[in-house]
Amino acid sequence: MHRTHYKPADFEPFALATVMRRLDVLEFGRVREDPTRVRPSHPGLERYAEHAVDQYLAAVKSLDPGGELLPDPQYWVRQSRTAADPHGNRTVYELRVWGRCYANRERTVCELRLLRFGSAQPGKRGSGERDPAEIAMAAYVAAYGGRAAEPTRWRDEHSVRDAVTPQRVRVVEIGCLDGSVGPLFDGTPDEAEAAYRRLAAPRLRATVDAVHRRPGSGCVTCRLTAGCSDLPRTPGILGIKDFSRPRRTLSVTDLRRYANCPAQEHLRRIHLPYDKDIEHNHHVARGHAVHAWLQRLHARTPRRPCTVADAPAERTDWRVDDWHLTGDDAELGARLIARHAAVCPLRHADPGTTPIAERLLTFYDPEADVVLTAKPDLLYRSRGSVVWREIKSTKYRRPLGNKDVLEQYPQAALALVLLAEGMLGGDVRHSRVEVEILRPSGPDLELVSPRQADRIATARQVIRDLAAPWHGDRRSNPNPGRHCVRCEVARWCPAADTLPVSSPSSGLH
Repeated sequence: MHRTHYKPADFEPFALATVMRRLDVLEFGRVREDPTRVRPSHPGLERYAEHAVDQYLAAVKSLDPGGELLPDPQYWVRQSRTAADPHGNRTVYELRVWGRCYANRERTVCELRLLRFGSAQPGKRGSGERDPAEIAMAAYVAAYGGRAAEPTRWRDEHSVRDAVTPQRVRVVEIGCLDGSVGPLFDGTPDEAEAAYRRLAAPRLRATVDAVHRRPGSGCVTCRLTAGCSDLPRTPGILGIKDFSRPRRTLSVTDLRRYANCPAQEHLRRIHLPYDKDIEHNHHVARGHAVHAWLQRLHARTPRRPCTVADAPAERTDWRVDDWHLTGDDAELGARLIARHAAVCPLRHADPGTTPIAERLLTFYDPEADVVLTAKPDLLYRSRGSVVWREIKSTKYRRPLGNKDVLEQYPQAALALVLLAEGMLGGDVRHSRVEVEILRPSGPDLELVSPRQADRIATARQVIRDLAAPWHGDRRSNPNPGRHCVRCEVARWCPAADTLPVSSPSSGLH
């Protein structure tokens, strides 16, 4: 199978790696990685890393006030080898922890500190819960792993030595946003091994034995992507012929962010903590709530079209998933859901077929070396053809301006091109894109057919105009303007000190 040559990213793609390097310099006077592998960090990431290191050092004082634990410059690795085959060959499996490793001088206590982008406090935004299997594996390696330096080549196994089993193992996580500390494991090596056998080992075994392929955002780092037969190929869909750039994922959301501000798109791409209260103002929250409510209705069993009675019964206070609406927003949201009943796509779905809501679709454009992802609001079949429905909601009773629907909603442009190229199957002659816009006065439904050559040309131009600047950009500079006040990552922006941006709030995620 064809393998793609390594193409280094313009900037460090893993934000916590930059934090780790800064801590390496503080604790060991050097970066432990091979300098040739280190990519420069975006200036916005440098701002975050500086803040994260300060928060980490503050957290350490509460973890080890007496300074009894010393940082270990070596990596902790647990190795196992299979039985030799008839030719004497063995397979080496390695588990290596990724975090800050500490031990007392006698190595009777080993402590692994895992970093988290946001907060380590339960219930705080950006906290979440770590997978128990991940915690068990980390504790197991801390208990039974040996010490090893970074291999010269990434494919080489570690040269493990100094495997001394401690008496006590601790695993904690530290929130780089607020310096919070969350205990994850504290016990003996025997307890760590028992947790590993129960929680982690079955998952690892299933991973090693897995043979099926599942296209998704992970394709971006797979060395077999270029020749993978399970990843649908869409050559030229972006209208870009440039294979020289590093492979990246791309969605319409990414393109819209980039058009607003290249720095914002990059800082969100690398998952820096963002202010969710800014990103999800009450208009956006209402849109998400309406969308989530309709998604639940379309997933009901047995499948049936929506009716006016399916709207929230309590019109001024209702909740769905993580979205809670009250007052005018709740009343408007409920009214928009009721309006949807008149144009519900399930009225036209072929009997015996299953509409699909919010399924991630993945495609590969080999001419641009881009993994493209999309998530249709609803896919259904009508007269044997695939129909892609996008649902939008607004407080405005009539359209603002005369903008083409494909330009206003680039996801519709992408949907049209994918249907035209037959990427979703079915009878392309009757396929269509439906853009449903829910208004207080009633729904608008605009249909676009892949049989319309002029509409296909417009859709392709919309995608190319958005994708080409993003694809060729090597700097991801800020785009200062009034929109900075509503930027959810303004705290980390390189231009933040010179702009009247909003102050950081407790909504950082």
